[in-house]
Amino acid sequence: MKAREIMTRQVISILSDATVEDAARLLARNRISGLPVVNAEGTLVGLVTEHDLIARTGRLVSEIMSRSVITVSPDTEIEQVQHLLTNQRIRRVPVVENGRVVGIVSRSDLVRQIAMRWVCGVCGEIVRGLEPPTGCPRCGADQQSFVHDVVPPGM
Repeated sequence: MKAREIMTRQVISILSDATVEDAARLLARNRISGLPVVNAEGTLVGLVTEHDLIARTGRLVSEIMSRSVITVSPDTEIEQVQHLLTNQRIRRVPVVENGRVVGIVSRSDLVRQIAMRWVCGVCGEIVRGLEPPTGCPRCGADQQSFVHDVVPPGM
């Protein structure tokens, strides 16, 4: 599975010359904990998080943002994204193509992917993922045979 398959595509970002207050409003209003920072051309230049807002001082986002941002491409394997999030102790990783943010993968995207599953109505095979499988790996049933299922809490 690739980053493109689970990434959030509607990425909320902020311009580097925006105020710290603007960043705080965006985070609070959208109930998120970090924002990619882009320049006027739309190129990724940093990341601003709740931690940056409360731990650093400055008037503009460019003054408090983290500039060394770990990114992945849309074709990065999910296992590699998981490795980055856990070993680098980060909460999100922007998905970048040609310098522009095309998505973002957060810990919650990975948790959602783990929790979602598709069940083959013919043989009961369980396939995990956000998109329905094209066919059943066990019995060969087509995509229409699958039913979306969410793993219940505690399972």
